[in-house]
Amino acid sequence: MTDVRKADPAVRRRAILFLLVGTCVGALLIAGFERYHIPLRDWMLAEPGASAQQVKLALLLLAALLLAPLVVFAAYVWSLGERVLRAREFPPPGLRVIRDTGVIRGERAVTRGRLLKLLALGSGIAFVGLGLLLWRLPSLFGGRAD
Repeated sequence: MTDVRKADPAVRRRAILFLLVGTCVGALLIAGFERYHIPLRDWMLAEPGASAQQVKLALLLLAALLLAPLVVFAAYVWSLGERVLRAREFPPPGLRVIRDTGVIRGERAVTRGRLLKLLALGSGIAFVGLGLLLWRLPSLFGGRAD
């Protein structure tokens, strides 16, 4: 018979709150961009000499907003994969779950740990690739990417 890790209601409430706050922040960012995209465009194009620098600044802010969650996700998943590999158990000891979860041990758990680390590596590669693309994007606007 397999062990079952019981759900933690406090973690479930925290996960729901996290999703709600994330959704609200995303909606506010979209609404803010919709409301202020014309003044932002006017600011970037106000002075022809400083325009390229202002476009780079705006894209740097955009890159930070887009890529920060990706790098945090990659770091968390890598850490979780490490814990699974060390314990040879998924979910690892001490990890609270939002629903009743069967505990997997042995080689199947090691495989899951490796897959988690592979997911983290893929997220890290996406982080670097997207960062480079956003770094080169100003050159499309006539500015020179350093």
